[in-house]
Amino acid sequence: MSHLPPTQAADVLQEFPDDLRTESVLRIATIGKVSPALVSEIEQVVDQIAESTLSQNLAAAGGTQIVANILNKSNNAVAKAMLESIEEKNFDLANEIKRLMFLFEDIVQIDDRGIQRILRDVDKRDLALALKVADDKIKNKIFKNMSERAAAVVKEELEFMGPVKLKEVEQAQMRIVDIIKQLESEGEISIGGRGKEDIFV
Repeated sequence: MSHLPPTQAADVLQEFPDDLRTESVLRIATIGKVSPALVSEIEQVVDQIAESTLSQNLAAAGGTQIVANILNKSNNAVAKAMLESIEEKNFDLANEIKRLMFLFEDIVQIDDRGIQRILRDVDKRDLALALKVADDKIKNKIFKNMSERAAAVVKEELEFMGPVKLKEVEQAQMRIVDIIKQLESEGEISIGGRGKEDIFV
C-alpha cells in the first residue's frame, strides 16, 4: 500500500477497521526499504500497483513522510483518529508524522501575509465550503486577511448555502490544503513561520 499514490492509499485505509488501519499506518511508517524480490511477488497479486513504481532496485516503501502524505489525503476524522492511535503506541513517531502533516485547522499557524497569498489561489466556493464547519478562530483568521467586500461575499454564501454533505466540506478543505502544500514547496509561503518578505497582495 505504501507504493500507492497517497490519495489512493487514503481511500484504501478508510475501508479498514480501526485496528487494522492503525497497524497498517504504523508499518508503513517504519518499514524502511523492501527487497525487489518481495516487491515482485506483491506485484503479481496486486496488479493495480504501477509497474514503474515497483521496479526500483530498492524502493523506499515506507517512512513518516509517506504516512503524512496519506493522512493529508484522508478526511480529518480518520486522520485524527489514526494519529491518536499511533500516539498511544509510539509518541515520538506520532510527533514526527504530525510535523510533516498539514491539516486544514493548521491554517491558523500561517502568518497573515501567507494567508493572503493562499487566498489568491483558492476558489471562493471551495473557501465557503471549507469554512462551513470551521470554528470561529479559523474563520476570523481568513476574514481578517480578505478585503471587506470579499469577506462579505464569502459570509453571504455561507449564510445562504444550506445543508451540505460533510464529504463535500472535507474535499474542499483538502483542495485548499493541496494549494498550501504546493505554495510551501515552491517557497511562496512558510507553514508555522514567517512568509516571504517580498510577497504582497
